[in-house]
Amino acid sequence: MQRKDYLLNPVEHMKIKAPLTVDQLMRQFSGSGSFSAGRLAVACDIYEKMLRDDECTVFLALSGAVIPAGLRALVSDLIRRRLIDVVVCTGASMVHDAIEAVGGRHYKGSWLVDDRELYKYHIFRIYDVLVTEEDYVRLDYQLAELYSKIADERKGEPLSSREFTWELGKYLSDPQSILRSAYEMNVPIFMPAARDSEFGFIHWLHSSQQNRKNTLCLDAFKEVPEICNICSQSPKNGMIVIGGGVPRNTVQSAALASKKGMDYAVVVTMDRPETGGLSGSTLKETISWGKVKDEADKVMVIGEATMVFPLMAASVLERLGEEFQRKPKTSTGEN
Repeated sequence: MQRKDYLLNPVEHMKIKAPLTVDQLMRQFSGSGSFSAGRLAVACDIYEKMLRDDECTVFLALSGAVIPAGLRALVSDLIRRRLIDVVVCTGASMVHDAIEAVGGRHYKGSWLVDDRELYKYHIFRIYDVLVTEEDYVRLDYQLAELYSKIADERKGEPLSSREFTWELGKYLSDPQSILRSAYEMNVPIFMPAARDSEFGFIHWLHSSQQNRKNTLCLDAFKEVPEICNICSQSPKNGMIVIGGGVPRNTVQSAALASKKGMDYAVVVTMDRPETGGLSGSTLKETISWGKVKDEADKVMVIGEATMVFPLMAASVLERLGEEFQRKPKTSTGEN
């Protein structure tokens, strides 16, 4: 490049005037093009491209405590509008979805509270979000019975986590539930680390029932060809990653195994790359593996997801309009 090539795009200073829609604000961010505002504007552009690309399957990789912190209905609504095609998440994400689906709630608290007092009152804390022990107990016993029902219907047949979440969604009636929305819209939810959550301990409660003939069985390997087939059968693939960890690794590894590579990638994280952990690893690094294509539209937004992702969604929904519709992008077969 020559010197002049670096000086083609001057910063356009933001002009904030009321009233201002979310997408209008994103356009101001785009004009500035600087720091996190510029990256967030690019993320909105990439998400819009994914959705307008008829060949693209959109994966949402979800980790962290964003569901109890307020993103439950947003994810559910995006599924119902077919703006997410596949969800890959931690078990805890769907545990917190299920807590509210069976009548529990999450409460606004503070990181300054006395945790010894919370312990005395049987209240659990997730930074500044609170949930009661009795809501977990209610979930434990209701799902233990549901596990038994599923096990008897399936006669002990091993299930992938996708089949497991489909079964849970079938029996949950809350329309705002992510699990229920995914079941109704036939959107697969994969939980590659399902055991590392309350789902695993509910299984212990279920399997300990006296005279239990059939026990629910999850096969962690069964879902590998399922998610790889989705990647391989889709002409293009895109991912939105909230956090990282196992969900991000699962999506990226499926793209690698299917020899496709991601065509679009947005990562929202607050982690750093120096530790070698996947949550902070750069998208540039994924190119060395073939997980994301070199020519892919990609951006990494360093920011807190409960602020960043709703802004992304609101901006893109505004651009698409109410009449925009996408066709189903995945086929998971019979459950």
